[in-house]
Amino acid sequence: MCRDGSARGNRWYPFGRLQTMSPRSSPSRSPRRGPRRWFRRVIVGLLVLANLAVLAVLWTLRTADTTLRETATQVEEVVAELSPTPEKEEPITFLVIGSDSREGLDDLRHFADVGGQRADVIMLVQVLPESGKVQILSIPRDLYVDIEGRGRNRINAAYAYGGAQLMVKTVKDVIGVPIHHYVEVDFVGFQSIVDELGGVALDFPFPARDLQSGLAVEAGRQVLDGEQALALARSRSYQELRDGKWVAVDASDLGRTRRQQQLVFAILSTLKRPSTLTGVGDLVEAFAQYLTIDSTLADRGILDLAFKMRDLTPADIEATTLPVVGRNIDGRSVVVPQEPAFSAVVQAFRDGTSLSAPVEGPLRLVVLNGNGVPGAAARWRDVLQQQGFDVTRIGDADSSDFTETVVIVRPGEIPRGRTVVEALGFGTVTAGTVEASVDAVVIVGEDAVPQASAG
Repeated sequence: MCRDGSARGNRWYPFGRLQTMSPRSSPSRSPRRGPRRWFRRVIVGLLVLANLAVLAVLWTLRTADTTLRETATQVEEVVAELSPTPEKEEPITFLVIGSDSREGLDDLRHFADVGGQRADVIMLVQVLPESGKVQILSIPRDLYVDIEGRGRNRINAAYAYGGAQLMVKTVKDVIGVPIHHYVEVDFVGFQSIVDELGGVALDFPFPARDLQSGLAVEAGRQVLDGEQALALARSRSYQELRDGKWVAVDASDLGRTRRQQQLVFAILSTLKRPSTLTGVGDLVEAFAQYLTIDSTLADRGILDLAFKMRDLTPADIEATTLPVVGRNIDGRSVVVPQEPAFSAVVQAFRDGTSLSAPVEGPLRLVVLNGNGVPGAAARWRDVLQQQGFDVTRIGDADSSDFTETVVIVRPGEIPRGRTVVEALGFGTVTAGTVEASVDAVVIVGEDAVPQASAG
């Protein structure tokens, strides 16, 4: 039984208009001459400071650009497949690749011994400067496509066949969008970036594990170090401990893609927002050593773009995965487009419009008791149902020390989670693992106790 008992002359000067007086109107030897000199000195001082500030900004940009250019590994040949950088307010698209290179890993217990190097993560990241939004389109690595000169194969094989250059060309052919820049990080780089951040915080309603990738976490808010974050990013056999039994949840390659998106959101949430260009430069210096980039990236105003997008939050990001279905072709397990949804998502990404399919009917929720107060989940189930939500199940979270109510939604569906928080009047939204049969998981925390007790 559950605790609930249920199974945000005049001259012009940069700082305003300064009036000069004609000889006719100006008094002859006046004590005011002293204050006028003082005022002019202040203006001159401000102008000097303004010029120094501009020089400081330019120096910061130059230094950070140099850091990116000299520290990150660069690939020259990929430039031939990249599109010219668009105008400042036009969308700019990056192909982000996570390679499965094991080079530099100290512990290989949870890594299969495979030859060559493949694209383990494939994401198109489109920055929309005009709206301040970002769209992430994840491409399943087993998507069966045409690879120039190699015939039909899984899309990640393009990297093994022809490196970054063939990878960019293949993705362009499949999705039909211009790609302006290329960024790659391997297993060691990803792990090191997370460790540079001091770990990333994620909420787990139940203990979770993956015996294949080495993931092992307890319930509640957990701070994952680089090793565990990598294990989550690689997890295809994800399990949760529910009612004393380990249950597979979203345990597939597509589930893994969603967990990778979840980590992107967590990393973004963990990053300290740089308030100055110097702060942007510090971020570049911290992470550049772990990146492989196209050789034009540091010369195309990328730092200026990063500064403009410094206030980006998870709510400004929309993420989705190409809709696909599994097939067995020539004895190989692959995925192919699920039409018409596949084409609809691709067209939306090309147009920069919403990637999310409209919700049909009320949001389906699971409500879990995470504060230990008997009946808390049942009480808030009733509140949410009165607000028009469909609560399909209530129960107990595996941990009862949630200080804050958490609404867990799939990566890219933060706005949906916000509607639940607005209905409750408290709580936060986070991206995480959600079973296929529901839209969100609500874990009732201590912030719900006064309201629940009053009701």
